[in-house]
Amino acid sequence: MLLAADYTGGLALASLLHLVPIIGFWPSVDDSAGYLWGAKATIRWHAPSCHNLTCKARIDKPRWEGLAKRFTNSRKLVTTVPVEMFNGDELVAEAAFTYWAQDLTSMKRHAFDLGRIDLLYKHKTKTTAKLIVGLRALEQERPVAERRFDDPYAFMLAGKQGITLARRFSTDMPQLQHLVAGRTRHLDRSVTAFAQGKAKFNIVNIGAGYDSRFWRLQFEGATIYDLDLPVMLNERRRIFDYTKDRQIHNLEIDLETQAIDGVLSASGRFDPNIPTYFIWEGGSMYFHDRHIDRIFGAISRVMAPGSRFWFDYVSEAIIAGTTGIREAEDSMRAMQRLGEPFITGFSDIGPLARRYQLELKEDVSAGSVLGIGEAIYKHYGFCVLGRD
Repeated sequence: MLLAADYTGGLALASLLHLVPIIGFWPSVDDSAGYLWGAKATIRWHAPSCHNLTCKARIDKPRWEGLAKRFTNSRKLVTTVPVEMFNGDELVAEAAFTYWAQDLTSMKRHAFDLGRIDLLYKHKTKTTAKLIVGLRALEQERPVAERRFDDPYAFMLAGKQGITLARRFSTDMPQLQHLVAGRTRHLDRSVTAFAQGKAKFNIVNIGAGYDSRFWRLQFEGATIYDLDLPVMLNERRRIFDYTKDRQIHNLEIDLETQAIDGVLSASGRFDPNIPTYFIWEGGSMYFHDRHIDRIFGAISRVMAPGSRFWFDYVSEAIIAGTTGIREAEDSMRAMQRLGEPFITGFSDIGPLARRYQLELKEDVSAGSVLGIGEAIYKHYGFCVLGRD
């Protein structure tokens, strides 16, 4: 009864936020989407509920405009909604739910301040990273002979949330685990090949998330820089032991507002004169063109001869929803409901490489890496750009 009342009151409040998709329920495509969370609830029962339950929630009309404006002005909205529960005409219970609603734009405001970061934004930031490491964990359940890669850290990093997300998404789109396995295998092999024969080099891991790659693949002579938001780097420090003699450094960055080359230079450690392997895994599809230009431009400015830049991408057809593949389009809607919509895709990497004076060294589909001919795997690719 309390859960039924929760949903009823939440829908009543959401109805005041005109055309605003609530994350978790409706697909969202930009930062106008909002989170709505039950913060407190009370209930009073008047009689046993022995029949079909009807819940009714009403918000007084004089409050409508003020509540809507508060949300529209990117301010945290906290309000209480009364809910009545009936069996036919008989009132059997009354509840009061206090909700917390906020749009993504305002939630991002303190993303760089661990002391003031919004709790829901902190949760949102970790969720997609948990999904990916959860999919890597599921790969470890396959027989050893069939496993595409080994990751002894994956189950520990994923936790219950990551495993639950991975199983749920894999039910709707079984190919998802294979796609993540393909990119993990390709990147593992590519960075290992780059490291061979080099006495000294950098690795820059952009948006490190819960990636354990350079704890399970150890390269002599490598200085590694894990770049991410403070909340994710804090998670990494909580999980991994950085006190040992390892050349792994955490650098805080907000890719929407800061340039990678500036952050690397400000660290006082990065040597731009030696070859660097840049990694941008699972990132290009989430950023608008202006942010992609900032990221590619910054990387091209600090790519010494012999450097490489690995990134994955989806096709333009995936973004437009024109693949004709039901599983792909269902997956995109699921990501939108999660508040992580795909925004950008590429059909030809050549013009992108030339724009930043880089050479296209490799461009392969997930299907080629995995040896699978199914059409969906042609819409996800792995690219290596370089400068010699």
